[in-house]
Amino acid sequence: MANGIKSWDRAKLGLAGLAVTFVFFVALHIFSTETFRTVSVDLTEEKIFTLSEGTKEILSKVREPVTLRLFVSDELVKQSPSLKDYARSVRELLERYVQLSNGRIKLETIRPEPFSPEEDRAVGFGLHGIPITQAGNLGYFGLAGTNTTDDLDVISFISPQREQFLEYDLTRLVSNLANPKKKKIGYVSSLPIGADPMKRYAPWEVISQLRQRFDVERITLENPIPKDLDLLLVIHPRDMDDTDRYYIDQHVMRGNNTIIFVDPYSEEATRGNQMQRQPPDDGSDLKELFKAWGIKYDKSKVLGDRIGAQRVSAGRNALGQPIITDYVAWLTLSGDRIKKSDVVTGELEQINIATSGYLEKAPGATYKMDPLLTSSPQSMSLNVSQTKADPKPTELIKNFKPTGKPFVVAARYTGKFKSGFPAGRPKDNIRKEIREAALKKGEAVPDFLKHLKESVKPVSLIVVADTDILVDRFWVRQQDFFGQRISVPVANNADFLTNAVDNMAGTAALISLRSRGVTSRPFHKVDEIKRAAEHKYRATEQALLQKLKEIEVKLKDLQTKETKEGKTVILSDKQKEAIEKFRRESISIRKELRSVQLALRRDIDQLDANLKVINIGLMPAIIVVFAVGLGLVRRRNARRHQAAAAS
Repeated sequence: MANGIKSWDRAKLGLAGLAVTFVFFVALHIFSTETFRTVSVDLTEEKIFTLSEGTKEILSKVREPVTLRLFVSDELVKQSPSLKDYARSVRELLERYVQLSNGRIKLETIRPEPFSPEEDRAVGFGLHGIPITQAGNLGYFGLAGTNTTDDLDVISFISPQREQFLEYDLTRLVSNLANPKKKKIGYVSSLPIGADPMKRYAPWEVISQLRQRFDVERITLENPIPKDLDLLLVIHPRDMDDTDRYYIDQHVMRGNNTIIFVDPYSEEATRGNQMQRQPPDDGSDLKELFKAWGIKYDKSKVLGDRIGAQRVSAGRNALGQPIITDYVAWLTLSGDRIKKSDVVTGELEQINIATSGYLEKAPGATYKMDPLLTSSPQSMSLNVSQTKADPKPTELIKNFKPTGKPFVVAARYTGKFKSGFPAGRPKDNIRKEIREAALKKGEAVPDFLKHLKESVKPVSLIVVADTDILVDRFWVRQQDFFGQRISVPVANNADFLTNAVDNMAGTAALISLRSRGVTSRPFHKVDEIKRAAEHKYRATEQALLQKLKEIEVKLKDLQTKETKEGKTVILSDKQKEAIEKFRRESISIRKELRSVQLALRRDIDQLDANLKVINIGLMPAIIVVFAVGLGLVRRRNARRHQAAAAS
């Protein structure tokens, strides 16, 4: 009876223990959910779930309320599992923005259905819908942000193809709404980009596009550069004196971001000179400043690239026929020659440049240099004299000797720079008079007279060794559209400038944002196997096609006999034998092709099986072995304690 009661007590104790364990588990879950809901650990290689310090800084400084409305159509994400996962990642990232803004950012998730008021709101905000049914119903996946003054900024469609720049796009949108005033851009140029006589004093297309988003004005260097500029553009700096260069230098030394376009030979300036019967353009440079800043650039050299060369008309031959050839000094940059990991160039497909120079980093320079536009390895340096006046494209091709290394056309420089005027400001009687007048009155010396020997903080510069990149005729075509002249871009030159200005005119925190990794991680080993097998497959396929061509040539060369009725092909025994031989070779090679494809599939399947064994079997096995080992150790320790207690 006592044993029965003891067993019953043990049973009740076990049940009670299970109940207590369950209650404790639920309580622990609730506690951890509420306490650690904002705590996360990012174990991905590229830290794709970790926000940059720049984003955190911008979010912490948001003062005015900002409302973000995320439009996600249920039917759209249902049709694409990958888009569903991406939409969840975007929403989670925005929720993180809300948390870091201390409640100043409000997030609304809206699910627009066709012909609903929510869809009307999406259309009203300017979001881009894509067809999701044959009837033409549209689905939406975009973001609209507003602030208290009804300013609006949108991402019309959050494309997964732009995933690596997602954080930058979201942070830029929040920054624009938190600071709604238009950025002020000033430019200094020896080219008539703001009012070109050849365009009836209309601005170049790149300036027209900039003015749609920024407050753009031309400034002169008769006075110091205004302090309220968000960004300075220096374009083809020719005929500058020391005072002009000093103003630019000190603007940079005050910690202001700057974009500089120089050119060893401006095609556009030369074209204008020809109309005025003046000699060709002699290029532009900021020699003293570049030397002090550690930027190597030689305006006597032009970049030549055999791979990116554009096709041009090079006169006529002795028979009067037009000569169409490659001109290695006029280039089209595309593919890996445009940096895909930088927000300025990440989505650009093609950039056209003409008689460009190239940039290098001076030995001992301490800044960080990030190339944005580069040539192919099939490039070389040309003397600028070879491209002036009467260039000969065929001669350049004939004498071309590539160096085997790419040249940098445009680059971002980040760091602290030293002044190009280490001895102080140049002699200037006007400034001397201003200083003396201020001292006599007992007033403070104006800030622009205070010389800085180095930049007060890290500065970001973008330097481009070409100005023709901005010229309309190199990237845009004019077409008639129902009686109106419209501009049709054929390259992304204007996008490059707009992206650069948008990025550089932001805060230092916004400029510092890195591109994020992508959540979809390809199997690089699988891709490598595929490429190797594909290469082998293509090589075999080409061999088959070559043999086929040879057989066809042989068949055509076989005897034919003329008759009164016309040409008649006589199928001789030799022809039949050749055809039969071709068929046998064709069957043999096709079998070889199938064996290559089978080997490809076998290698990939083997790799897939190995991965499954590791992921499905190996890790659980390790855990089981660890658990068994831990159990054996604990049992052995328990026996030792029992033995010690018995003794």
